[in-house]
Amino acid sequence: MNNLAVIYARFSDASQNAQTIDGQIRVCTQYAEKMGLQVVKVYDKDKAKSASKETEKRKDLHKMFADAETGAFQHIIVYKMDRFARNRNESRIFKSELAKHGVRVLSATENITDDEGGELYEMILEWNDEKYSQRLAKRIRDGLITSLTNGTYTGGACVHYGYKLVPTGKKGKKGDIHKVEIDEPQAEILRYAFKEYANGTSKKAIVDEINADEKKPTYKGKPFNVRLFEKWFINDKYTGEFERFDRVWDNIYPQIIDKATFEKVQERLKANANYAGVNKAIEPYFLTGKAYCMKCGTAIVSDNGTARNGTKMFYYVCKRKRKNQCPKKRNNKNNVERSVASFVVDCLSDPEIREKAVDDCMKHQDQRTSDDGLKSIDTRLANANADIEQMTNAFIMAKNDTLRATIEKKMGEMEIYIKDLNKQKAQLKLERSHKLNKQQVIDYVKELVKGDLDDKAFQKRMIDRFVVKVYIDDGDFFVSVNFFEQSKTETISFDDAAEIVSGSAVRFLTPILHHHPFQG
Repeated sequence: MNNLAVIYARFSDASQNAQTIDGQIRVCTQYAEKMGLQVVKVYDKDKAKSASKETEKRKDLHKMFADAETGAFQHIIVYKMDRFARNRNESRIFKSELAKHGVRVLSATENITDDEGGELYEMILEWNDEKYSQRLAKRIRDGLITSLTNGTYTGGACVHYGYKLVPTGKKGKKGDIHKVEIDEPQAEILRYAFKEYANGTSKKAIVDEINADEKKPTYKGKPFNVRLFEKWFINDKYTGEFERFDRVWDNIYPQIIDKATFEKVQERLKANANYAGVNKAIEPYFLTGKAYCMKCGTAIVSDNGTARNGTKMFYYVCKRKRKNQCPKKRNNKNNVERSVASFVVDCLSDPEIREKAVDDCMKHQDQRTSDDGLKSIDTRLANANADIEQMTNAFIMAKNDTLRATIEKKMGEMEIYIKDLNKQKAQLKLERSHKLNKQQVIDYVKELVKGDLDDKAFQKRMIDRFVVKVYIDDGDFFVSVNFFEQSKTETISFDDAAEIVSGSAVRFLTPILHHHPFQG
């Protein structure tokens, strides 16, 4: 039989409870019936609130993966994909492993496709949103510059502490136009705090002193706290001048703090921040969870050390190497990350590869925005609304409180389901009304790879979005990326990769797993 399925249900955030788990199972069961699948087991014991941070705690997930190896089922049904994996990359890795055992993952509420091109398509949607935001920001910026030039207030109903709004008697598109004046009782507190901190008094001591004076005003009816002053101490508007839109404006906020005192406060804040941050800095490792040792197959993890000149050094190291069980050397973290990001850029800059990725992206868009997807959501909405109507009638006819409570619980679950479907429908309609043409996608890819390879943010973006796995040796690495045909990933085993590394020839394993040398 190839119609056997299991259901995987999980809490997705702190606000969820057993009711939502029951709702997930109910929806997944209905989906299985519709698809002609027989549910043989339900995995519902995972209570990790975050799929992204607590994957290792999801014991039912790992048990399900182990059971998949036995061939006991061919399908895993989830309510939504965010219950299954933390992101598209992890989902792709999980699905690739499950596919080896003939198991597919199905979403009961989403029109999900596993075709290639999906990751690039999602990035382009974000890019279009960003472009729209930039156009909107320009219109807002032009309006703000006009207001600033006229010396009128440009904010909302609340002004910075120490100031008050006074009507100018003029009207604008949104009502009265205001100007800013000093609120003397509040300004007195600010002057005292700035002066004391500049002279060496701690923020806590300043707050305690102000709160001890019953004659001084409170902040919105509550005592002052250190966080408020941390925010106020860096507000340059208190000097009467502030920078915005590459210009200095001095006609909006009257001066409360003289510039010399303000600069002293900034110097002390900077010195304290540097001192506090010495042992708090966290070095991000972009390949965590994606890197594996070419010599033994073990995961590669973060490591660090100190050079002879005292410089802090960061590395990737094989887990077994730490126990002297693997001969692989450590790899310089920055060199590896830059090389991997460079490989992604090289791939997407190659006309042939770019053409293939763009074509896959267009196919993904056509499949995702097809009429079938919208019709499927409408059908599920109609069925859900019909169920709600039946439950309402049953609730009215119910003869006891226990039955009413059960029906009410099911109605709550169905309302969540309908809300999710309506959200998907709105998103799909938006995508259908703004479909991309091939040239737009090509332009995006060309813009995508223009980043600075020495910029860590750019490296992270390339790795997070496109790299599935990296097999690292002492002087070589093999990269599995997600913009080639996924089925070819399954033909690549660790032994295949190791055999190539041990051989003398440098060549492609497949288009998706590519050898690349680097200085480790």
